Amino acid sequence: MEVKVDFHVHSAASLDGRSELDQLARAAKKRGLDAIAICDHNRFTLTDPETREGVLLLPGCEVSTASGHVLALFCREPFELPPELPPLSEAARLIHSRGGFAVLAHPFTRAGMDREGEEKFLDGAECANARAYFHNPEANGMAAAFAARHELTATGGSDAHHAGEVGNCYTGVECEELTPEALEAAVRAGRCRPVFVKNTSRARKGLSQFRAARRRGGIKNLCVGAAYTVYCAGRDILHI
Repeated sequence: MEVKVDFHVHSAASLDGRSELDQLARAAKKRGLDAIAICDHNRFTLTDPETREGVLLLPGCEVSTASGHVLALFCREPFELPPELPPLSEAARLIHSRGGFAVLAHPFTRAGMDREGEEKFLDGAECANARAYFHNPEANGMAAAFAARHELTATGGSDAHHAGEVGNCYTGVECEELTPEALEAAVRAGRCRPVFVKNTSRARKGLSQFRAARRRGGIKNLCVGAAYTVYCAGRDILHI
C-alpha cells in the first residue's frame, strides 16, 4: 500500500513555527496524511514516534549548515549541534552516527546554488517543497534533476510552519504497514515518490517571519517583520 507522509513539518517549537503538535496532527488527518515528521529548526522536538489524532508523528530535525539545511530523519536518538554552523559533511556525519537518513532540504531555493559534490554525504534530496519557489520557481525541478543525477532518494515535504500548510507537498511511501520501521525500510530502499500538491502562499511565509519577529521582541524586529508580511501578501495579490 502507499501511505502519505509529510517529511518536513515545523511546530511552534521553531522560532517561526505557528502551530502546536495537536493542531498539526489534526490538519494532517484532515488532509488524508498517514504520518508527518516534526523537523523543527536545530532541535528534536520529539525524541520518539507517537500517534495523535490517528496520525503517526515521527521525530526529526532540520539542521542548519554552512551551505544550507539538512533534514535528519529516522535517527535513533537526538544529537547535540555544534555552536557554530557546521559544514554539511559534519551535519551528515552526525545524522549517520545516530543511524539517521540525511536529506538535503529545498536544495535550490536560490537558482545559482551549486550543490555538486555534496551528494556523497547524503541519502536523499527534497524534490517537492511547497515553499521552495519563493525565490526560484524552478527549485523543485532542479532538485529532482539533482537527485536523479546522483541516485539520491527523492522525498517531499510541505515545510509547513502552520497547520494550514501541512500536506501541501508530501511523500508517497510504498510499505506494508504504517510503522516507523516499515517507513524507514521503504524510504531507504527508494520505494517512495515526492508529491507536489500546491505552493504555500507567500503571505504565510510572511506570517511565520512575523511570528519569529514577535518572539525576538523589539520595535525594530516587529517593524521589519510587519513590513515583510505586507510585502509577501502584496506579491501574492499581484502574482509576482
